[in-house]
Amino acid sequence: MDDLSQALESTSSQNPDNDIARLKRAYINEKCAPELLPFQGELLARVTEQVEQQEATVSSSRAAAAAGGGSGGGGGGAVDDLMAHIYHAELNRVRFMLRAYYRTRLFKIEQHVVHVVKEEEVFARLSAREQEYATGYTNMVEEHFGSVLGQLPERYTSMLQQIEEDEGEFDMVPEPSLDKHVFCRVKEDRGDFIIDPDDPENTFDLVHNNIIMVRYRFIKALLEEDAVELI
Repeated sequence: MDDLSQALESTSSQNPDNDIARLKRAYINEKCAPELLPFQGELLARVTEQVEQQEATVSSSRAAAAAGGGSGGGGGGAVDDLMAHIYHAELNRVRFMLRAYYRTRLFKIEQHVVHVVKEEEVFARLSAREQEYATGYTNMVEEHFGSVLGQLPERYTSMLQQIEEDEGEFDMVPEPSLDKHVFCRVKEDRGDFIIDPDDPENTFDLVHNNIIMVRYRFIKALLEEDAVELI
């Protein structure tokens, strides 16, 4: 029972300082942000390792409870087995958050894959596996559209530009809209914050636990500094 109690405590998201709570925040931030955020590789590795260790603990406890119940040792084995089921459900919830985090990022990669691959700063936010996937996905998209675009007149065969020019911009590459409005919770007092750099008089008093709705580009730096979290 002690091992199981420790397992439940360590996977609880109620404690804001543990890795599960951090995973939940990372998932919600990723889901609500219009752009790809930096991959949380170290955090995901720690959570995955914890879940695997605790699943082994739960399995051994359930096996011990089954053996104890079969030997006529009273109701203790049944109680332990019930608690093991509860802890196993908690671990399944954590695994769901892990999968949801990965799925959200893959959806964003596929939605703006050319932009992700062409922009070095964005591409650097991906994990090694995500970079491999994004590159392969881009090649498939280019091959697919190339079979059609190849039939068009010269200078109109690019999937990146309306009219192909050596120094022209990639005006046919969809990008995430950083002007999307998001809800966020303030995590630390920042006082008067300039919402729009182009309008210094437009300020907002950022107070801990306040919830505001604002364009994403205006709080992007605060999110990177962990001063706000998306909701």
